[in-house]
Amino acid sequence: MRIHDGLVRGTTGPSTVTFQGIPYAAPPVGALRWSAPRPPASWTGVRDASKATPYCPQLGDDGQPRTDTSEDCLYLHVTVPKGKPAKPRPVMVWSHGGGFSSGSGSQHVPTSLATEGDVIVVTVDFRIGVFGNFGLAGLNGSGTFGLQDQQAALRWVRRNIGAFGGDAHNVTLFGESGGGIGTCGLLTSPATRGLVDRAILESGSCKLDWPANGLAIGIPAGSFWQPVSKVQQTGRTAATRLGCTGSSTAVLRCLRGLDTTKVFTESGAFGSVAYGNATLPVEPGKALDLGLFPPIPTLSGHTKDEARAIASVAELLSNPVTSDNYATRLKEAFGSHAAAVQAAYPSSAYEGERAAALAWSAMDTDRVWACTQQATTAAFARHTTAYSYEFADPAAPGYVPFPQGFPTGASHGSELNYLFDAAGGAEYELTPTQQQLAKQLRQYWTNFARTGDPSGPGVPGWPQWPSTQIIAPGATGPIDDRGNHHCELWR
Repeated sequence: MRIHDGLVRGTTGPSTVTFQGIPYAAPPVGALRWSAPRPPASWTGVRDASKATPYCPQLGDDGQPRTDTSEDCLYLHVTVPKGKPAKPRPVMVWSHGGGFSSGSGSQHVPTSLATEGDVIVVTVDFRIGVFGNFGLAGLNGSGTFGLQDQQAALRWVRRNIGAFGGDAHNVTLFGESGGGIGTCGLLTSPATRGLVDRAILESGSCKLDWPANGLAIGIPAGSFWQPVSKVQQTGRTAATRLGCTGSSTAVLRCLRGLDTTKVFTESGAFGSVAYGNATLPVEPGKALDLGLFPPIPTLSGHTKDEARAIASVAELLSNPVTSDNYATRLKEAFGSHAAAVQAAYPSSAYEGERAAALAWSAMDTDRVWACTQQATTAAFARHTTAYSYEFADPAAPGYVPFPQGFPTGASHGSELNYLFDAAGGAEYELTPTQQQLAKQLRQYWTNFARTGDPSGPGVPGWPQWPSTQIIAPGATGPIDDRGNHHCELWR
């Protein structure tokens, strides 16, 4: 296969041809650390594209830095159905989750998505944490390097995907959690104009923020968007801790000379993307309200029980929400409004030893995920075609580990186990009924990628917003969801 930079050789499977580890930008190392992505170098001969490349630097599940990482991580992975299409195939570009701090495109295996939908799927690795979101006064691009990487990957797709049989002018950007939030940032960035034709946001939206304990127990209130001045102040503080002082030029020279492992120790301070700059001139939630995004079709939604994943992790970390501390957790988050919140989400509505954890999960699902997603979809609908969904399989396998006996519901990330053949989460096995739901979900997503409308033969019809499509075994269909989730309370 010949692309712009040279020849690549992939791997042929039963139903697809895959190409892994294709560079879409130069390695962002040395003097290019914290620089806008540069074009990759071309090569002679045939490049082996049969193996996944290292993850970008991040922590592993054990809380320790992963050993299979590298700053040289700006690669993408292309999955192509076998056979010559009658016309160019739609293209779906995946932005992985992980809250701008973890994850990898290569951990998502899209074989069934590609073959059942007859689409090309591109998964992307991009800078995260301190390497993707670092800022410093005088540093161009402060706090936006990860977003800029994804824009470079989209430019690569426009330029090269025709060689794989893809339609360079039918590109759907889709992402979950941090990938959904990042998708929103990309849509509201002027530099993305002309690179994306449709967008899907899963469990992550333009307007997502959280109260204390809302993202995880013990985490203060916050947002994934921060003013560039704040990110730059955080960068100066981090540089001082790393022993780099003086002028911005001297600090940057010093920081670029440090090894990866030392710089990575500051990664926890850089989980937000900066706005008020060339990449994101306006905070994305406000940009959405102002219509500062291309009027392309959008599909946006969440899982029914998002925050059960957060409550399960809290319990696994020996910091559970219990009947003894439920009121305290709410007071930490909502102050004088805590009693009203507790009245709307009483633990008495649930049974068993985890009643308080389930009540807290319902509250957090609504406050952090469902209502912000509804507000985002409503804002999209004021300017373009918008579709809304709620993934609601009550027995969906958890994407993260759950304690024994903790009811998973449709928790955060659980739809990934249906969309992809493997998604890097906890091990799972779908029942025959869930396998049928997975086919339905993949058909909706690829219908949307092909036409801008998720409806099609063989699946229940899906009206535009203000309808919300419930996606669940034996219960898929539209409802008006605007009166649910106590969104009036949260507004």
